[in-house]
Amino acid sequence: MQIKAQEHIDNSIAQCENALSEVRNAISGLSDEELNTQEAPGKWSILQCLKHLSIANEIYVKNIEKAYQKYSQKPDDFFKSHWKGDYFTKMISPKDNGEIKNTMKTFKSMDPRQALDSKSAIEEFFQTHEQLIELIRKSSNYSLNKVKVPTALGPLVKLRLGDAFRFLLGHLDRHVLQVKRIKNAIV
Repeated sequence: MQIKAQEHIDNSIAQCENALSEVRNAISGLSDEELNTQEAPGKWSILQCLKHLSIANEIYVKNIEKAYQKYSQKPDDFFKSHWKGDYFTKMISPKDNGEIKNTMKTFKSMDPRQALDSKSAIEEFFQTHEQLIELIRKSSNYSLNKVKVPTALGPLVKLRLGDAFRFLLGHLDRHVLQVKRIKNAIV
């Protein structure tokens, strides 16, 4: 994939803001009990999905902030995805028709297995994603191709900054669909 860098940044911000709007609509009017109700035994609740996204996002927000400190401010005209970024994004993202093609085992460190306080879980979710939006905006000053961001797998597996955004937003979209599915199952 090759795209103008600023277009990729603008698209990424719009995709994140759209997902946040969908989450706001999905959770609007739900009680604490409904937000903590699991879709089925052994499955997550809406709050557990949001907490999982917050945990994962927090890792990437920190890694992107560190990358910005390490690299100089030299923006690109174009962003060209790397095969590794394409692979990770395709693996995590829902299909164009909204279907989630493969189930994935969550890292134990990112698995929220308990009931959660709805106010703090929701605030944390929106706060970490607003931080992500700010980092995406800030990326217009950096190379989406040369800045490398460590993944949650550790410092040995890195993605180009532009691919890191694609991966994070694919992950977000995946779980927004899950939140909607849970809501339909419990309401």
